Amino acid sequence: MLEQSQIRDILADILESPEFKESQRYRELLQYLVEESIAGRSPKETTIGIRLFGKDASFNSKEDATVRVYINNLRKKLDHYYLTSDKPHTQKLIIPVGHYKVEFISATEKVDRSSSRKRTITYTLIALGFIASFTLGYFTSKSPHADAHVGAPPNPLWNDFIKPNGRPTLIVVGDHYFLRERGRTGTYSRITSINSPEDYRQAIATDPEFAKRYEPSDFTYLRPGALYGLTQVLSIIRNSPNGYSIKLASQFTIGDFNSNNVIFLGPLKTLFSFQKFVHIFKIEYSVAPPSIRVRGEKDDSLHEFSIGDQRGGTYEKDIAVVAKAAGPEGSTILMLLGFAETGTIEASNAACNSQLFNAISLKYPLPPLNDPFYFTLIIATEGMTEAIFNTDIRYFVQIKPPLDISDASKKDSSKTK
Repeated sequence: MLEQSQIRDILADILESPEFKESQRYRELLQYLVEESIAGRSPKETTIGIRLFGKDASFNSKEDATVRVYINNLRKKLDHYYLTSDKPHTQKLIIPVGHYKVEFISATEKVDRSSSRKRTITYTLIALGFIASFTLGYFTSKSPHADAHVGAPPNPLWNDFIKPNGRPTLIVVGDHYFLRERGRTGTYSRITSINSPEDYRQAIATDPEFAKRYEPSDFTYLRPGALYGLTQVLSIIRNSPNGYSIKLASQFTIGDFNSNNVIFLGPLKTLFSFQKFVHIFKIEYSVAPPSIRVRGEKDDSLHEFSIGDQRGGTYEKDIAVVAKAAGPEGSTILMLLGFAETGTIEASNAACNSQLFNAISLKYPLPPLNDPFYFTLIIATEGMTEAIFNTDIRYFVQIKPPLDISDASKKDSSKTK
């Protein structure tokens, strides 16, 4: 059993990490849970709500999920800390599901790193296995339902993807780019300014010393918002007579446009090579600080949307982007984007909503929805974890097919990483 001084040393290391250093609410929550556990008490949800979240005596945890949401996010932060930390760990702090009393499990430095990596890879494999369960024709060019009647899509956005005798659809899921620290087996780093191999090359061109510390890795990670969006999209695309397949963004190549229509879903920072095509949608964006700029229909105006403080209390503010345009080699591209979870989830929700264009028409005049119909839609969102509470259509612009997009691969619409 660990001494109190050892437990507090472990806590101090965690609180000094980038994951916790600037997150006062999560620092206070973790400190409270640790001190209660040292005292031999198992904190109750009601007590946590009253003492840390300002709830009064009428607080009902069955109706108010604030504490559960924060504890769930705290578990994720701890997972990320142990995944990316380069410090040796002989003991690991965890909050088991089912109660809020912290526990310590033995983990040598080697076991800790490899197990963290294996656990995250396992989560990804489980997710991909879950994806595969929807896709009987995963690697085929035709769906097994090719001869079946295709139901009407929820709205005209999907016509290009499910019309008979059309192209197969390639669904690209955004995954996060990790680097590996040289000389440290199993130690991975997620650097928010580096989101693709091209970003890495730019970093080492600017600072050659960077290449001495970090190198590209084959490790990847999927966020729940992208996987949620995938289930939404598959509910429509799985019935297409043209077939479909799925790839991670890190595996996507420009050659995939040659024979596919493409749907991308995920956070903006996971675009990888898709950065080169965002300008087709009249979009420019920056990840830090998160903001997006959209040109008017005649390119004579620029509309900017920013989030400000992306997280505040239990809420997460975000921007959802639903954008459809003509891509290279005669393809059609649909982008379902956000900066964080709520934006990514709302983008797929909106795209799959049968009332999408009715909602747009309440704020913007719509021309006849003749195929092909290309556009960019910006939606402000607010939510908590994966629950969307408020949405507001902020901008809509129709996009006319460009005469020539062969130079798309030469452009990059991300301005600030």
